[in-house]
Amino acid sequence: MKTRKVAVAKFELSETLTEMLEEFATIVVTKKMRSTNFTTKNKVFAFTKGKDAVVLKLPPDAIERILLSKKASLLIMGKRTMKEWVLVPRKSAHDCKKLLGFFKEGIIYVSSLKK
Repeated sequence: MKTRKVAVAKFELSETLTEMLEEFATIVVTKKMRSTNFTTKNKVFAFTKGKDAVVLKLPPDAIERILLSKKASLLIMGKRTMKEWVLVPRKSAHDCKKLLGFFKEGIIYVSSLKK
């Protein structure tokens, strides 16, 4: 009996997010050694963390909604809990597209912040 190899498309988080956000003219994508940053008006509103998670900066009401859905957790950097940032695990391009509304909220929120 012969076995057949099936090619599986590799999920690339940063590429998927870049394609998903290209409709927004003000978005700048910067690739770092271990992450990809997404900025608007020189302010970061999202970045990748590892190969399967995205971190979003959101307004308090959106933070509350996404935490209640149990699809995200607050970002912890060292010993500090970042109250405006959530860590959202993503396993596929379809999972990323479910976040588009939160990305839009993050873009609007970060754009409204003063330096």
